[in-house]
Amino acid sequence: MRILYISLLFSTFLAVYGIDSCRNVGKAKETVVAAINTLQRTNRLLGETGSAISSIEVAFHARLKPYVNLGSTQTVIFDQVITNIGKGYNQHTGHFTAPDGGIYFFVCTFLRPYTATQLHLQMVQNSSEISRGHAATGGGSQAGSMNAVVYMHKGDVVKVRHYPGVGSEIVHGDWSFFTGYHI
Repeated sequence: MRILYISLLFSTFLAVYGIDSCRNVGKAKETVVAAINTLQRTNRLLGETGSAISSIEVAFHARLKPYVNLGSTQTVIFDQVITNIGKGYNQHTGHFTAPDGGIYFFVCTFLRPYTATQLHLQMVQNSSEISRGHAATGGGSQAGSMNAVVYMHKGDVVKVRHYPGVGSEIVHGDWSFFTGYHI
């Protein structure tokens, strides 16, 4: 297809200006080839719609504002969004949905209030566990964390939830965060 474009443009150039006028035919051909390459690269970047294709820059950082009393497998909804580049995190559901496929890094830090005995959380991709964290029993508040590096397909979901089968536990607001980004 590219050779057809070059031949067509070159033939048109010769027909309009004549062979005698074209002392620098080779230079003209190089210019036409460079212009076609530039147009093809631009077309790939813009896609068929004429608008820029989505960027793979994806990152989010959200905080849990209230204390939450969690039931078994209840999703922790980090409701205060600090960063949401790529709009992958939903502050109403607590789900991060991958806008593009690729490798992602996630981390969750959380705090068990001093009034609670312990806290067990789990990070899941779709329905499979990818990490778990625990804030132990002890004096005062106790912190826990978990992280994961996973490959996600476009549309896959990662969320933080209370560990299954564990009785009701409390997660401390203001000190608990969920963060992720496309590597």
